[in-house]
Amino acid sequence: MKKLILLLVATTTLVACDNGIGENLESLTAQLAAINADLAAQTSDVQLSIEDITADLIAAQATVDANNQAVQDAIDTIGILQDRLDAVLVEIQSAATQEQIVALAADVAEISEAIQLLKDYGDSDYDGIINFLDKCPDTDPGVEVGTDGCPLTD
Repeated sequence: MKKLILLLVATTTLVACDNGIGENLESLTAQLAAINADLAAQTSDVQLSIEDITADLIAAQATVDANNQAVQDAIDTIGILQDRLDAVLVEIQSAATQEQIVALAADVAEISEAIQLLKDYGDSDYDGIINFLDKCPDTDPGVEVGTDGCPLTD
């Protein structure tokens, strides 16, 4: 009988313990399922956010690459312009100054006067009469002329 009483007490204790544990276990399982669902939803949101951020980064990198190319093109153009400006500067530095141009004009005028004197006191048709006094400046060679440079008539 002692064994029977012990068995009844043990069975009652087990049944009493089982009822409380089962209810708690179901409650914990339901809470765990809710937490898992919430975690899955948040993980999905995070995954979508990471994909959006990745797409934005790829677009931003493309913009940066395009801008870098535009900057490089601008630098190349500036280099070409700098070379052209350097060439212009060399030309400007080797160009005559205003004073040099005035001096050259005076030299040209002086040379022009000397040329005119040579024309006036030269003999273009080689008849022995200077051009200044020659009234017939296109006498054929070998024709006898008078003091005025015109052919002598018989």
